Amino acid sequence: MKLEKEKRNKRFDLPTLLLALCTIVVLLYLLAPILITIVVSFNKGEFIMFPPSGFSLRWYKAFFGDYMWIMVFKNSLEIAIPTMLVSTAFGVLAALGYMKRNFRGRNAVNLIIMIPFLVPGIIIGISLLMFVHKIGLAGTITSVVAGHCLWAIPTVFLLVQGVLAGYDFNVEDAARDLGAGPIKTFFLITLPRIRIGVFIAMIFSFITSFGEFNIALFLTCPDTITMPVQIWNSLKYEVSPIVAAVSTVMIFTTFLAIGIGAKLAGIRKIAGA
Repeated sequence: MKLEKEKRNKRFDLPTLLLALCTIVVLLYLLAPILITIVVSFNKGEFIMFPPSGFSLRWYKAFFGDYMWIMVFKNSLEIAIPTMLVSTAFGVLAALGYMKRNFRGRNAVNLIIMIPFLVPGIIIGISLLMFVHKIGLAGTITSVVAGHCLWAIPTVFLLVQGVLAGYDFNVEDAARDLGAGPIKTFFLITLPRIRIGVFIAMIFSFITSFGEFNIALFLTCPDTITMPVQIWNSLKYEVSPIVAAVSTVMIFTTFLAIGIGAKLAGIRKIAGA
């Protein structure tokens, strides 16, 4: 009885309360911009205002009724989905090759793969702009996908590498000994065992591309412009609540992608349940 009482007291000691308070503050700090954006998107007034002057769906009606916004939303999806597929394919294969083989310069690979994260996005955007002009791909969807893959592939590589750190490659050797070829071994043995990490990597690569601004700013043209770039263009001329509505649509699209990925991979396993 006394031991149980001591345990209850420990749950409410000062360090525990301070830790809980810090956790709550950090969570509020992270969630506040998202929550404020969502609330402002329902403002019925002509200008962005928090708290809003009233509740209205007028800015969502304006978004879905505007061909330009629908076009840029479609462009963002047409760029993010191929980026997700290409970066996942190359990132997973690169991570497998890195983890399965010992080779000279192996320790430098992680540093090289991190370079796109270390170089400012605006510099990458300018460099890619000059390159795609040289090869005749300026203003195309392909050029933007290639640019986004510069960030998405390292993201996939690092995430899958973390999953493979605890993977037993002896299972693959056993499958090969039983007559399975490399492709069959990958799809029947390797991929099912790392699928959760692969799905998470796919989600992150999609989100990376869908919300990317710096590279898209330099590589898009009026026909391929993405939502983040169009939001920037809109803010240069007016501060309308439609921007908050567009941002909310992007937020819920991101959450939808996370939900689909969690469902496909098994939400209990992702949550660690």
